[in-house]
Amino acid sequence: MADFCSADDIATFLQVSIATAAQIAAADRACAEAAAAIRNYTHQYLELVEDEAITLDSRGGARIFLPELPVVEVSAVVEDDTALDVDDDYKLGQHGILHRVGGAKWAKGIQIIAVTYSHGYATLPDDIVVIATRAASRAYQSGLRAAEDEASLGVQSKSLGDFSVQYGNESVADGLMGASGVRLLLLSEKDVLDNYRI
Repeated sequence: MADFCSADDIATFLQVSIATAAQIAAADRACAEAAAAIRNYTHQYLELVEDEAITLDSRGGARIFLPELPVVEVSAVVEDDTALDVDDDYKLGQHGILHRVGGAKWAKGIQIIAVTYSHGYATLPDDIVVIATRAASRAYQSGLRAAEDEASLGVQSKSLGDFSVQYGNESVADGLMGASGVRLLLLSEKDVLDNYRI
């Protein structure tokens, strides 16, 4: 499973150097977390997957919805152990909908329709890469802050001369409770991701 951005993307976005093994590992982890958050929010894998074989339940209507979008190609459909022919028995419509043709209905049953299809993006859309980079950058920065504060919660400011540390309250509700409380996806980013969400 690949990530939607890289350590280099974070470095470019934050205008910092990510060069040591520890920095690269932290950035890679942040990228993986951002990709997982985007996949979880959209309920989609998003990257290109070729010839995935799935088995679906059917209520017996004229349409079946394939779970991953965009659908690139449907290479095989088997209904109740009978292979179906494209155009004669079914057609792929918009939004990953398989339509039965000629007035026929899909067989009704549990795990009765087997589909082999390709789905996702060969090249991820720019807005997904941008959101992944921003989310990963927030996670990376949060880790840096936690390391700098030695994982102490509530550090608001530090001084150097006659060293002092000022603490304040942090709230889970505000998404500020240490590195673990950082928001991976902002509402504005979710608004954009809604275009890819099922």
